[in-house]
Order: sequence, then C-alpha cells, then structure tokens
Amino acid sequence: KRQAVGREVACADALTGPQLARLVLAGISPDEVLCLGNSNPIRDADLAPVPPDPAPVYANRGLSGIDGTIGTAVGVALATGSPTTLLLGDLAFVHDAGSLVIPVGEPRPRLRMVVADDAGGSIFATLEYGQPRFAEAFERVFATPTGLDLVALAAAYGVPAKRLRNAQEVTDALSEPVAFEVLVVTVDRAGRADLNRRINAG
Repeated sequence: KRQAVGREVACADALTGPQLARLVLAGISPDEVLCLGNSNPIRDADLAPVPPDPAPVYANRGLSGIDGTIGTAVGVALATGSPTTLLLGDLAFVHDAGSLVIPVGEPRPRLRMVVADDAGGSIFATLEYGQPRFAEAFERVFATPTGLDLVALAAAYGVPAKRLRNAQEVTDALSEPVAFEVLVVTVDRAGRADLNRRINAG
C-alpha cells in the first residue's frame, strides 16, 4: 500500500494529506519527537515510509478524538525536553486553539505545529457521507469548514505562524530548528475520496 501511496503522491498536482505526512515524517530526526492528530493526519502518517531509526511517536486515542490535541503535544514536548513536531488537521487546531496560550512564567515548548488545512473534515469524504447523494448537505453538516484565517488565529495567541502552499515551502520550513510556531499548510481535499480509492486499490 505504501508503494501505491508513493505513486499517487508523485503524480498529484496539488499538495495532498498523504504527501504532507510524508514530508513531515521525512523531516523528523531520531532525536526529535512526533505527535499526530486524529482523523486523516494519523492515517496519512501510517502510510508514509518508516525511516530505519524512527523518532518516538505520540497520539491521543479513544473516544476523545480531537480533544486536547495541541495540549497533549505541549505536554509531550515539555516532558521529553525534545524538539517536537505535531501534525494535525485544521478542525483539531481550531478545537484546541486555547492550548496555544502559555501562561506567564511557564516554559515555552520546542513545538512545531504543522496544520493540514483542507478547509474541513476531509475524512468524511472517504466515508458513506461523501457519497454523491449527500452532496447537498456535505459541506455544512460533515466537512464543517470554519472559514477562519488560521495564521491570524495563531498570531492572536502570540504564536509565530505562516502559511505554506507547496512541498518545497514545507521542506524548507521543516529544515529550520524547531521552535514554538504554527505552519499552516494548504492541502487539497477535492479529490480525497478518489485518492483513497486509488490507494486502497493499489
């Protein structure tokens, strides 16, 4: 299946979730830590090539879903003392944006948050709800795009942030030392359901 992902990533015109996950995993060194958000990010990361000496990986599990994703990563970064990268979706980011607040006098984690911004819950496009018969209600009921400027949202909490729009920009940003920052990456979800079908068929 990883070979099928590789083929699809290579021929994609726009940056996709699986491609972003591959870039993030490739940019993590063994002495760093990786945190993964629920929904598509953790599934995309599961399909990425595993390096010979992989970094430790943490993720929330169970019914909590996207609750406390950023807060968990902050705790992991502080507890391990290691540079930490969190890959998460835009809805998970908005849901836990309050965890961007680091109280006065508290240590700031070495935490880089990579937000796969596909304007909503693209995972639902791969499930029954993504079928054409639900098209009229899909965006409002299932995708639930927020319409927020995530760079501005992070900046409002005093966290440096920037938007990245292609693979080279992502690679360049990930090559910099890890700091408390937000990288919002524009990800295409228009063909997410078809992409999943091709990967699964491969």
